[in-house]
Amino acid sequence: MLIIILAIVFVAAPAHTQRAFADGLTQENLPPASIGNRNAALFVKVNPPILTSSTIRDAYIQFRLFDANTNTTIPYTTYQITVTKGASLNATPLLTDAFQAANGLLTIKIQPDNGTLQIFGNQEPFLNAWVADPGGTVNVKGPIFLEGGLYHFHILILTVDGPRNLFTSGQEPKFDAWLSVGDVSYHDFQYNGQNYNATLISYYDKINDFKFDPASKQFLWTMPFDWNTTRLKAVNVFLHEELRVPKSLQGIGNSISFNAAASGIPLTGRQLAVDPYSFQNALTLHYLLNKFDLISMSEKMPQGTNSISFALASKTNASAETSSDLTTDTGGIHVAVSWSPSQLNANIQSTVKVDFSDAFSGGPLNADVKYDIVIKDTNGNQVFSKTDSIAKGGTDTQTINFPKNGTYHIEIKVKELDKTGQAPDQTRTGVARGIVIVPEFPVAGSAFLAVSIAIAVFIILFRVKTRPTFGI
Repeated sequence: MLIIILAIVFVAAPAHTQRAFADGLTQENLPPASIGNRNAALFVKVNPPILTSSTIRDAYIQFRLFDANTNTTIPYTTYQITVTKGASLNATPLLTDAFQAANGLLTIKIQPDNGTLQIFGNQEPFLNAWVADPGGTVNVKGPIFLEGGLYHFHILILTVDGPRNLFTSGQEPKFDAWLSVGDVSYHDFQYNGQNYNATLISYYDKINDFKFDPASKQFLWTMPFDWNTTRLKAVNVFLHEELRVPKSLQGIGNSISFNAAASGIPLTGRQLAVDPYSFQNALTLHYLLNKFDLISMSEKMPQGTNSISFALASKTNASAETSSDLTTDTGGIHVAVSWSPSQLNANIQSTVKVDFSDAFSGGPLNADVKYDIVIKDTNGNQVFSKTDSIAKGGTDTQTINFPKNGTYHIEIKVKELDKTGQAPDQTRTGVARGIVIVPEFPVAGSAFLAVSIAIAVFIILFRVKTRPTFGI
């Protein structure tokens, strides 16, 4: 069964004549566009985020234009919305019409259907825009979200503050968006005479050529991807692949260290998150590539490359390291993690410092962050848990005592961003995951220890060799 994932991000053009594009993310607040003396941002949310092709469900897309300085919804917003399928700017529209919401909140209820597009409701007489019902909803039935791939939403703001308060033609604020319709696929494979099943969720686009290579114990798959560097620099893009493998698959499902690659480029640190707890019988691995990762990779891609390949295998004879740089699975927030003392030990009080920052710009969030933190041992037992912590200005500390030496998993769940005088921003929620090794020698310390051991062995051997002998 194919499961369709809706992932969406909208980016506003900072000026009326400039266009911006984005893809691969979930609900977002958009950077503002100028409307008079106001900075108007657009909030977009899709619900539900998961649809199945075997049981088609209605999807709701909510649009809210608001003053970014006061968080006040702008009333009588009229949205001109055009939806096309695919990356071509010349694609035939699946939907193109105007929608008006008196209170500024517009929800388009989309009922996927193979038939002709139908819009249900009343139209106002000035622009013939479809008027949202008292709940702010307009119903649309037609061939939207029936297939996987990219959907382009092009949005013009025709009116604000009043039903006839029109912008001058050509001066309307513009918002462009790319909605990624990915899929969940199930894959049977064999290893050492046993049958296994893997689940792959692509939050970006449909994948191709999934296989497991028994000789190298490696998972491989590909996906369409536009590596144009210029495009990527203009995009708040985030690529998330989620692979679930059975824990009973010895050598992979019971591992904590992996060799992962995207188009032959090794992935390290926050680019691969390991989650052994969400499913009792499956280990989940998250490929998390943000804009800066993809731009760097694009510069190494041969011209004309139109796909991205993925590989995963377990590391052999390699020790894991404590994670210091994490990213949320929705891609919007980085979490820098540091420990004091730097060398962790059991039954000794340790302090963890967490610093939250914007994954898109690399700069500060300029907000307090409400978050939960959980640390579990390899058996899934919680050794530390705290909910609704507040990172003032994006920074906080927690005091932890590890009960014994071993490997631990840390999960930090971002719940909301809080700015003075504004409603809580819950559009950037997500979970960042990493591991903690107790004890772990710092790299420099490990090298010093190795040299010290070598010197000690040399001295012992030298003394044995030069020791005088005595006859009897």
